[in-house]
Amino acid sequence: MSVIAPERSCSTIDQYVNDLAASVHKHEALDNEFYTRWIGGPLSYLEVRVFVEQYLARTVNTSVMVALSVLNTADLNARVECVKNLYSEYGNGNPEKAHLVLLESFLSDLLTRLKGASVPIEDIRAAPPLPTTTAFSTGQRELFTSDDQRVVQGALLAQEHLAYSMLTRLYEGVRNYKSVYDSDDEFHEACEYFYIHIGEAEKDHKAEAVISTAAVCGNEGDLKAVTEGFTRFLDLTVDYWQGVADEMRRRR
Repeated sequence: MSVIAPERSCSTIDQYVNDLAASVHKHEALDNEFYTRWIGGPLSYLEVRVFVEQYLARTVNTSVMVALSVLNTADLNARVECVKNLYSEYGNGNPEKAHLVLLESFLSDLLTRLKGASVPIEDIRAAPPLPTTTAFSTGQRELFTSDDQRVVQGALLAQEHLAYSMLTRLYEGVRNYKSVYDSDDEFHEACEYFYIHIGEAEKDHKAEAVISTAAVCGNEGDLKAVTEGFTRFLDLTVDYWQGVADEMRRRR
């Protein structure tokens, strides 16, 4: 005899999804050794290089994951929200403002300033990912290619609600290196990647992810599947940042 999961009202589904999204703020994915050290004060060039290499190795896949969320979500309303997110990732139609382009420019410039010699983006891209970075990317792709759209949306909810707080923390750490820029204006111009995300993009992505997640939920079973994808993404993130912190300590 099959058991039908009890239905939920739209308001209680929205509340559950919002509460789930907010839970990232109490999770080790945001409260961890890496962020403490990154924000705590200037690090050596080699430590910063670990972050740069591993963050790019992870973030290079972000827009692809959003694209996969479009492909692997059947619900039309949810898919529309994912498309909005994807369009933003690609600079709202301007290739020069694509988020990955802005990030690569910032990372190469920062390392060049810290080293006092050119560090081309090609060198950063060529750096081998840590095993924990590879594990994150592999697990992330598994979530976003799931044949269960609820798992996909749970992972997207986690990714987007971690992203805003992640970027505010990363920016606070970047401020430790203002001295390598010739002026405040030069520093702020270099930080466009962060300002685009903190000022607008990630706020929109967070809201869109809540809407798309709620759209695929109608009962307790749906919410359970969403929570599974959400939790797995957070756990992958914890291991990723611990791997970065461990490698930074080793190179210190």
